Amino acid sequence: MATVAGWRLLDRHVSAADVEGPLQGVTYAPWAKDQDPIAGKASSIMSFLRTAISDEPVPTVKPRREQVERDFAMLAGKVGTVRTYRTTDGGEYMPEIAARVGLKLVPGAWIYSANEAKLQFGREASEVNAEETRALIRMANQNPNIERVLVGNENILRWDGQKDLRDPNAVSPAQLIREIRNVKRNVKVPVSTSEPWHIWLNYPELAKEVDYLAVHILPYWDEQSSESPLDYLKDKIGQLRKAYPNKNIIVTEVGWPSNGAERRSPATGLIKRATPAEQAKSVRDMVAWLKAQNIQYFVVEAIDQPWKSYDLEGKAGGYWGLWNADRQQKFEWTGPIETFPQWWVYAAWSVAAALPLMAVFLWYWSNLRAAGQLAFCGLVVLSTSAVAYGASVAAGTYMVTGEMVGWGVLAFFLVLSLAMALVQALELVETIWRRRWVREALPAAEMIARQPVDRHWPKVSIHVAICNEPPAMVIQTIESLAAVDYPNLEVIVIDNNTKDPAVWRPVQDYCAQLGERFKFFHFDVMKGFKAGALNYVLSQTAPDAEVIGVIDSDYMVRPDWLKGVIPYFDDAKIAYVQCPQDHRDWTGDRFKEMLNWEYAGFFDIGMCLRNEYDAIIQHGTMTLVRRTCMEEMDGWATWCITEDTELGLRLMEKGYGAMYSRERFGHGLTPDHFAGYKKQRFRWAYGAMQIMKAHARKVFSNTTRLTFWQKYHFVAGWLPWFADALNLIFTWAGLAWVLAVLVPPLFGLKPVGLPPTEFIIPTIGIFIFKLVYSFGLYADRVKCTFRQSLGASLAGLALTYTVGRAVIYGLATSRLPFMRTPKMDERATLGMALGMARGEAVLMILLWLAALVLWANVGVIDPEARLWSLFMVVQSLPYAAAVLVSVINALEQMRHAQAVFETAPTPVVASPAMQPAQ
Repeated sequence: MATVAGWRLLDRHVSAADVEGPLQGVTYAPWAKDQDPIAGKASSIMSFLRTAISDEPVPTVKPRREQVERDFAMLAGKVGTVRTYRTTDGGEYMPEIAARVGLKLVPGAWIYSANEAKLQFGREASEVNAEETRALIRMANQNPNIERVLVGNENILRWDGQKDLRDPNAVSPAQLIREIRNVKRNVKVPVSTSEPWHIWLNYPELAKEVDYLAVHILPYWDEQSSESPLDYLKDKIGQLRKAYPNKNIIVTEVGWPSNGAERRSPATGLIKRATPAEQAKSVRDMVAWLKAQNIQYFVVEAIDQPWKSYDLEGKAGGYWGLWNADRQQKFEWTGPIETFPQWWVYAAWSVAAALPLMAVFLWYWSNLRAAGQLAFCGLVVLSTSAVAYGASVAAGTYMVTGEMVGWGVLAFFLVLSLAMALVQALELVETIWRRRWVREALPAAEMIARQPVDRHWPKVSIHVAICNEPPAMVIQTIESLAAVDYPNLEVIVIDNNTKDPAVWRPVQDYCAQLGERFKFFHFDVMKGFKAGALNYVLSQTAPDAEVIGVIDSDYMVRPDWLKGVIPYFDDAKIAYVQCPQDHRDWTGDRFKEMLNWEYAGFFDIGMCLRNEYDAIIQHGTMTLVRRTCMEEMDGWATWCITEDTELGLRLMEKGYGAMYSRERFGHGLTPDHFAGYKKQRFRWAYGAMQIMKAHARKVFSNTTRLTFWQKYHFVAGWLPWFADALNLIFTWAGLAWVLAVLVPPLFGLKPVGLPPTEFIIPTIGIFIFKLVYSFGLYADRVKCTFRQSLGASLAGLALTYTVGRAVIYGLATSRLPFMRTPKMDERATLGMALGMARGEAVLMILLWLAALVLWANVGVIDPEARLWSLFMVVQSLPYAAAVLVSVINALEQMRHAQAVFETAPTPVVASPAMQPAQ
């Protein structure tokens, strides 16, 4: 009901003057929808390249006689007179066809400049113009249904606009006057030339030569006007009557387009919209007034000419017709005007597309509360409505093949983006409005209390892999492991690829002090990075160890960790138990606080929901794995830089399950600087792409024991990272598109049009939804303040560029070296901060510059360009977030360094008198 009501609001009734009876006149171009009379000849990039290669003219496209016959038959009875532009466009048969159906004709001769004639015909302008005027004279003298003629169309307008360029190829007033005089000497009907109203006011010498003023009054094109179309028409007619009281005025072009870019008056900010309803109202009002004033008029134009959108006037050029290119009348001349009469069609399509999705959702998620069901169904129908609206715009747009491909690509990515948003929406409603959590782990205290006194505690072997880690930090980790309250435990520490003995020997010595439960291995060189080291440790594990644990070298674990989760292995199906990553060093540091809560969001939201479907992702720390399962899998994969997640997926492919405890049993260190944070996330995203490529066939087939929901959650978990890659691609594409808009006019070429603005609103809507999604989930699941959730969102947004690059690299390459996340590396300056986000800073600046130039240049008269400018600013937010986070990181580290300096004791320097005697 809300959907139908929303679509209905788009349709309003607009009043306009009624026009009874046939129109006095229309302008007519005889081209069918599939024809382009100047293809390759206009001032475009392709024509520029063509002329650079060859001087051969492009073959002339000729109108089809049968099409002209059908068009004139359609116009008969609805129009009195038809105005044409060129005698070569069927002038030899048009008068006869017009007479046959009762139409009068006002033919025109096109007067070519030297450059136009050379480009289109490969001949001199004098020859081509002579043929045009001779044909015009012949038509006027042989056909009684021709009562007046026109010599040239907007020649002085083009010459006037090119004076500053001193273009020798333009047709000057003197040249045009010579052509007019020639025709006047040889015909008996009134002769004139067609020009906009201001040309007649500025060139009185031209007005003296003609028999009547043939005036174009097109308020849509006037960038300075703030008047309504009707007031504009009245004002210009008044000025012409005042300047030339004895001249007959005929409006040879009056009209309004039904589609095209909005135009903004720089002086007043008034926006002129090209819509079907605006065309109907404007044309009806102006025609009714002209008819009341007994001023002869020609509405431009009879039939839409799509080719003009590509070659001459921008998008609006193809939509001035009273009939569309399929020869369907656009509006009625009497009665109220509907702004969107097809609303019910698209409303029906929106609902029809949404209903199956809503039905499936309501069937499978019947356990959600009603508010969650309503929220998701609302988002579904909003998404289908967005696609339907795009389809409605596309249906009313003429497109060449390139545009069809462009629209198709944009539509595909829009649908893909909406699908990604709906996946996140499903996570939102499932998390917030779930009635109960079925597989939620018990608190550790309760789990331990439930265990019998004489229960068997399987032996656990904890593995710690280190590489160039600060020895003091590693020793803290080992101390916490020594304090673990568990009866059957061993700890194996392996150091690999650390060359300096001063780094690894203190750890070796400390392990030796703790007794036989603690073992230490060191290798100067070991292949396979962390996975290779862990595989070696697995071979050195005690034979009676049943569970393998892995923690990072910076983690301090709680004494009750193992007793709190080991009982889950009593279920033979459970292959691994995962606990969250958490951190202990973030208080008092704004940067680390942001990172801490950004990490927390995944472990308190995504992992909890995945656990309900037995689809959790295994992480390389705070994880426990059944040893027999590891041996069945041949250990950790050395080809993948996220070997932990890859092992978890392999285990699930074999039909094993997993368990997740949300309780924090261990706390590590956050990355000390933004570069380390980025490096860690790059590794995760790149590793995910490695896994996806290696396991795609298994995930999307029935050759494994993966459940549907396990497959779904693994794919859904990677979708946001693909979205970041798309965002990066769109950023570069958007910058390239802006260059294509701004650069060609500098060389006198036609610019590329801006992308359809219809794709902006859904995209911005998705961005707003993601903000709601983030803050909504944090408010419901993560125990932090709003300020902290805001910082977490900022930190996550700052990784967009990094994750996007990782996904693209991961899809394009097979293997990158393992990248460890450095810890306890507190070095940063403001210069280093900018260096840590230099890629993001460059993109941010480029987007801001592009938005500014687009706003100040094209946006002066095109509101859509300003909308795209704002969109580019929105698109820059992830990159701006990266720069901001890196600066916060640097400022925090500089503040800590200053605090340490200020609290350090001042050294006392003894005087010579105080020195002890030798």
